[in-house]
Amino acid sequence: MKTFLRRAALAASVLVIPSTALAAINITADNGTVWQTSKTGDTTQGFLQIHNTGDTADMLTAWDCPIADTTTLAGGDGKPLQSLTIPPGQTVTLASGGPHLMLLNTHFTVEFGSLVPCALTFQNAGQIGVYLNAVPAP
Repeated sequence: MKTFLRRAALAASVLVIPSTALAAINITADNGTVWQTSKTGDTTQGFLQIHNTGDTADMLTAWDCPIADTTTLAGGDGKPLQSLTIPPGQTVTLASGGPHLMLLNTHFTVEFGSLVPCALTFQNAGQIGVYLNAVPAP
């Protein structure tokens, strides 16, 4: 019984360590917007803000919006980016004319007011989920 209790206490302490380590990660992302589409298979763009309130930079390394065959991160010139650094103490805005998400070959029409779930993966912070609210394209 004592051995079981010691092992349980050890396991509990190990489970606490990762959550303590993650508490130092200070990346958050606001829910954002995505342009509505007129038909299935269209390409659309997604926008949001990423905040780093920590003392060290983190890097956005992966992104996925499962309503599309492919989600890419594009620069302001439209060329794909491999990653995006989020400097410490700063906010990076994914916006039209700057870095933004490209949702290629959507599986259905993105209708005004609908919510599109996406996942952002950071080198240190791990995965963060966001929702993009569909709005009319300009």
